[in-house]
Formats: sequence, C-alpha cells, structure tokens
Amino acid sequence: MEKITKENIEKEYPNNLRNNNLIKKRGLENKYFDLLNKYNKFLTSFLKEKLPLEQIDENMGKSELNFVKIKEEDMDFYQITNTSNLDYIYLRNNLYIEKLNEDDIKYLEKKKEYDEEVSTFISRTFKNVINPYKDSKMIFYGPENRNFMCDSDELVLGIRYDEFNSELEDDEFKENFLKKQELISQLILVLSIVGLKELNCNINVIQYNEISIMNKYKENSYAK
Repeated sequence: MEKITKENIEKEYPNNLRNNNLIKKRGLENKYFDLLNKYNKFLTSFLKEKLPLEQIDENMGKSELNFVKIKEEDMDFYQITNTSNLDYIYLRNNLYIEKLNEDDIKYLEKKKEYDEEVSTFISRTFKNVINPYKDSKMIFYGPENRNFMCDSDELVLGIRYDEFNSELEDDEFKENFLKKQELISQLILVLSIVGLKELNCNINVIQYNEISIMNKYKENSYAK
C-alpha cells in the first residue's frame, strides 16, 4: 500500500479542490501530507469501528460467488492508499484537512494512535473534512454520469472486485454476475441504513470496475 504524497495526488487528480490559501494560512505547507495520511488512517479506523465493513468484506471473501480481489498493481489511487486492510471496500472521499481549525490541527499533530478520544475527534470533524465546500454541492466520484454523482457532504465508499476474473462458461458467468450484483445492492443498502444511524451522515456506496476507476497516474484524470 502507498501513502498519499504531493507527487501521486497531483498525478492522480491535478484539478483537486484543495484550498492552497487556507493550507498556507494554517501553516500546513511542510506537514500537510503527514497529517493528511494520519487523518486518513484515523478516519478509516473510525469507519471500521462504526460500520460493519470488516464483516461485509470477510463475507465477500468467503462467498461461494467467488469475489476475486484486485491485485495491488491493478488498484486505483484510492484503493492503493486505503489503510483499512480490507480487500473490497475503501474510502473514496478526498480529505481536506486544511478545513480543521488551528486547535484541531494541533490535536491531530500530537496524537499517535487511534483511541476513544480520537474517535470523538473524528466524529466531530469528518463531515467538514470530506466536504470541500461550505454547503452541499454535487461532485462526481468517477465518470461524469449519474451513477457517480454524490452530494459533497456525503461519505462515499467504493466497492471493487475483479468482475471478469472467472473460468465459468457464458451462461454460468451471467448467472454468477447477476447474483453478485444482487448481493452488492443489498450490502450497499445495509451500509446506507447503518451509516445514517451510526454516523448521522448520508453514505453513498459506489461499485467500481476497471472501466470506471481512475487508472493510477494516467495523465487525463476525471477525478474531483
């Protein structure tokens, strides 16, 4: 797995919505990515604590439907920088830690490990950090069509497995494919319901494949 760096973030989505003026105002120029990776790790731990992500991921791995996990070399930017140690589910939001106030930045700097106190901190701040705007606007988390369109204040998770890695014959493959899609739809509904209850936040779960992901470091990226 990789950390988020200035180099890979600019290659991956050069037109991202980071607020450079606010980064400078907060004095984050030289520590931005260290704190970004720390917040990313803390937020992922928080989501695993509040949502049944590990159970869902484990069940997919054990399913007779044969969900084949993506090889590391074929992962996109968001999956390769995911810190959850899950095979199929990952955080898809970009994080804007420059929106933290000065006291919260100082707190983030001093904390080393995830604990109950950090959980409270993340619960209080993550809705602001995942949203680059002051209110809710539309963002595309992938190709510019309605399947990838989310409100900017939604928590967005990605689900991805190798859809086409199968030795089944055509009819069997189609039946298996449809059963997988049915199960994924059920899992997305569960995460949406639990997320609203546990996080008081709308969750949008998007299924990605090799066509809809951002290939790592390609020049013309559609990520926002």
